[in-house]
Amino acid sequence: MKHILIVDDNKTNLVMAKQELSEEYNVTPVVSGAQALQFLEKKHTDLILLDINMPEMDGWETMRRIRANESWTKIPIIFLTADASPETEARCLSDGADDFIAKPFVPQVMKSRISRILELHDLRNDLEAKLEEKTKQVELITLNSIMAIAKTIEAKDPYISGHSDRVALCSVEIAKRLGWDEERVKGLNYMALMHDIGKIGVPDEILNKPMPLKDEEYAILKRHSSVGGDILKNIRTIHHLYYGALYHHERYDGRGYPTGLAGEDIPIEARIIAIADSYDAMTSNRAYRDRLPDDVVYEELRKGRGTQFDPQLIEIFFEMLNQGFVLDS
Repeated sequence: MKHILIVDDNKTNLVMAKQELSEEYNVTPVVSGAQALQFLEKKHTDLILLDINMPEMDGWETMRRIRANESWTKIPIIFLTADASPETEARCLSDGADDFIAKPFVPQVMKSRISRILELHDLRNDLEAKLEEKTKQVELITLNSIMAIAKTIEAKDPYISGHSDRVALCSVEIAKRLGWDEERVKGLNYMALMHDIGKIGVPDEILNKPMPLKDEEYAILKRHSSVGGDILKNIRTIHHLYYGALYHHERYDGRGYPTGLAGEDIPIEARIIAIADSYDAMTSNRAYRDRLPDDVVYEELRKGRGTQFDPQLIEIFFEMLNQGFVLDS
């Protein structure tokens, strides 16, 4: 049975409403807005019948507080009031109520409106669930397509083959040491796997150049962050999926690109990926240089503490390395 919460300071109205509704619904009567909020903190209800004119906290304020709570905002609310003026009815609906019943209420009218609102609410929830599932299916296909593009980019340059996989592996290990839950770690994994997706817009001759880039070539390469952010920004299946692509070249001291964010204004996912990305770049062979020796890599990471990298995250990463963490190039 559906549950209905009735809120009215008139106990006679509460008794009458409960008598009429108890055959079809579980009913809880309370005499104030404060009691209604206390009830909602502990239990679920499917619909609220709410009197407008109550002392201390009237129906308008009670509804405002209910709608402000993310857990309660979708609960249908039907106002009860002796003021049946068009102005009051219009205000009820414009302020967020689902319907309006005039007092003294006619039992059959009240039951009919409650039934209609509950049916509409169930239908809306069903449609939202189906739409959400369909959206997830479409976005999963999109994610798989983008992953395929990311692999294609790496295939163009044998020196960076497996780079995104290694960056993701390293990033995930840092996140686990931060105590992140499984869902958040999974999101970071996707961000890291796709952090270089914007390189699809960089010419092959720049990506594969076997020597340091000229200034104008480097300027073109730097665009991959913005391009990657644009590609990923509208995908909602993974929360803020574009963070990795857009912000992984920002620096803790604010001297990075493309936006010049600094410190904790840089999303933590991007700060993690920045460490993993730099580490893998230094410990891999590239077209223009061989893998750097471990002592050089460690020194570069130490020099970047607090300038290029988040100082707390880099300490976690050093702890990983000291405990034997390695990436197979």
